[in-house]
Amino acid sequence: MRDDIQSFLATSPVFQDVSPKQLVAIAPLFRTERHRAGTVFLHQGGYSPAVYFLRSGRLVVRVQRGEWRETVAYLQPPAMVGELSFLTGRRCVADVEVEVDAELVFLPKEALPKLPKQGDVILRGLMREIAGRLQETVALGAKVPESPIALFYNHPNWEAPLSFASELACSLARQTGRQTLLVNLGTVSPHEVRSLDGSASACSLAVSAGGENLRADVAEKLTAWKGSFENVLLNPVGPQAAAIAETIKEFTNFRGDLVGPGDPVPGEAGEAHFIVQSALRPTLPFLTGRQQLVFDAAASEFAYLSGRPVTSRFQRSVDSIARCIAGLQVGLTLGAGAAWGWAHIGALSVLEDAGLPIDCISGSSMGSAIGAARSVGFTVQELKEIADSWPWRSKRLFEWRFWRMCLLNERVMLKALHEYFGDRLVNQTGIPYWANSVDIQTGREYTIRTGTLVECVRGSSAMPGLLPPLPREGHLLVDGGIVDPVPAKLVRQMGCHFSIGINAMAEIESHKVKRRYPFNTFEIVTRCLFAVGHEIGQARAERTADVVFTPDLGEIGGLDFSRSREIIECGRKATEEHLPAILAGYQRLKARSPREQPQVGSPEL
Repeated sequence: MRDDIQSFLATSPVFQDVSPKQLVAIAPLFRTERHRAGTVFLHQGGYSPAVYFLRSGRLVVRVQRGEWRETVAYLQPPAMVGELSFLTGRRCVADVEVEVDAELVFLPKEALPKLPKQGDVILRGLMREIAGRLQETVALGAKVPESPIALFYNHPNWEAPLSFASELACSLARQTGRQTLLVNLGTVSPHEVRSLDGSASACSLAVSAGGENLRADVAEKLTAWKGSFENVLLNPVGPQAAAIAETIKEFTNFRGDLVGPGDPVPGEAGEAHFIVQSALRPTLPFLTGRQQLVFDAAASEFAYLSGRPVTSRFQRSVDSIARCIAGLQVGLTLGAGAAWGWAHIGALSVLEDAGLPIDCISGSSMGSAIGAARSVGFTVQELKEIADSWPWRSKRLFEWRFWRMCLLNERVMLKALHEYFGDRLVNQTGIPYWANSVDIQTGREYTIRTGTLVECVRGSSAMPGLLPPLPREGHLLVDGGIVDPVPAKLVRQMGCHFSIGINAMAEIESHKVKRRYPFNTFEIVTRCLFAVGHEIGQARAERTADVVFTPDLGEIGGLDFSRSREIIECGRKATEEHLPAILAGYQRLKARSPREQPQVGSPEL
């Protein structure tokens, strides 16, 4: 044991000036202790009785700042902690928690008097490390982003246990530019680390749910893996997958539930947790950036095992979950605006051509209709065709029976929506999608994230004077544009990290309003709503979204549905003008992700 401690101390920079002969003399003064994951062995506000050196495992340093708990460092062997409190007698400034079962070598305070010859050398080494730590903190800042160790729970009926994990590892490495390791655990053929694609690698371990032996093996290997890979994905497979996951879950800081047809759905996904469910028989109550459906799971698993590419729909969900883990999901909000809403089609074409991902969509009124269509898979070209065909379809929408206090025929509108969406539910879309509305009984906003897409669009588009309110679960819903025409806050609630808002309600241009009553009533009502809506939508979206812009529509009116091609072109031009700012903002988000190498220092404790 003494020789082991001596060999370990020789790896620490603190002892670089201590001769081998001196190390032999001081090694007996050091002690060792082991701690399980989840143990906090140094407490913020407490005192450190020793200076600790991490021999194996992984530590995380967290500071409580009021109600906010901040992660400031992750520690790999042979990191040192507790040194400042040890030397000065002051209180520790952070908690030190064991993330992966750890073995610590420490020098207790009472051992210092026994170091008459070596004490000064060791103290100089400690001060040198403290100075270097301080310099690094000043240069780089104290806070560090989460370095993921993600654990997958493959539920019994999940159809893609190998393909999803492998594609996710490749996607995470590709999108973050960081070294990523996938580890398959269970009844698999063991193999050493091998390259998958670019910065992604994989290995397999044949293990069984054997309690402490499994914990010890994985803890030891995690120490080595995290020294070389910033992202580590643990994927238990086979009959004992659930038991293996439960044994090692304390070592991880991100959880993924992979749910197949007939499997019970876990509770709502929170921070550092995602749920993916097969789209074969979906039962997720609603979708978010962290709760998504994956299509073609069985077909993609078969393709992967056959050496062929997975399907594009499967890959879309994989890429989105990779951005969820990395903190890079993008939300798009399509604002209200009647005919002006066609501009969203032009915006979609530019964003998609630029390769910007869209992980979640929210919409209001006309934006809810475009958003719903895009979320179920309508392409930009198909949306353009719908816009072209709308003038002849919309002729049947208007009915001039003013005693009904509505100018649109609800039956005709519902028929058109059914042609586009059928009985599809809001929680059955390829891209998670929500819409907003207003409960006119209470004046409060109401988020539509369940029910049919037809009902969703209908409730979000019930503009007063055009359509009657929609009764729903005790609420009376009208157009969401009345209160929040650009509901950018919804994509934030869905978990997105970068938000783009398009305010389709252009500023009202000065041109004559038709004077022939009562046929000018429709235009007067909408112009009043649009005049207020532009200002409200812009102000509210700017408080939430990273980028907000409004297409320049000139003299095109909000009811000029027949001018769809011109409106789409205006949306395209506006998005192209703002594209550099959008891409620059997204790149800044990526730049705030963890550095290329794991953080090995800590604040002085």
